[in-house]
Amino acid sequence: MYDITILCYGTLMRKQSNHRFCKRAVKIESAIVCGKLYQLPPGFPALQVPDKAVLWTGSKDVFADAQEQYNQNSEKDFEFKIHEGWSVVHGELVTFADPESSVPPIDKLEGRPFFYDRVLVPAKREDGSIIAAWAYTMDKIPFGASPLPNGIWPENRKVKPIKINQN
Repeated sequence: MYDITILCYGTLMRKQSNHRFCKRAVKIESAIVCGKLYQLPPGFPALQVPDKAVLWTGSKDVFADAQEQYNQNSEKDFEFKIHEGWSVVHGELVTFADPESSVPPIDKLEGRPFFYDRVLVPAKREDGSIIAAWAYTMDKIPFGASPLPNGIWPENRKVKPIKINQN
């Protein structure tokens, strides 16, 4: 059995309205990804990531997706980079030991694949290590969404700085 790690940047984070979906988490830690964060009109956020940062697109088979995440993290054939025109988005890495029971309810909550999609992207932890993590992203941001240039939702949330070390 493989663990699965999801980068949460909105209502699934600790102290947010949908964190109950993460009750089976075995680990939660702060992290950053490359992207753009938006506040949608209903009040929750959406993440866009550059195509160059997508390592894999999720499937209907959560076990296969967990295995792909494991393979990507074993091979480490990727790097963490903030691509030109993109910025840092802050979130939490939520790790589940039972992906086949933990992820489908989250996929349903996120309206996957019709509202959000689940993609594997490089994420950087507080300790500087890099991991391939799943993130729910939105290709087309709806009219009326507001950019969150600080990459933090809600905007008043306190985050610990994570060094980027861009070359």
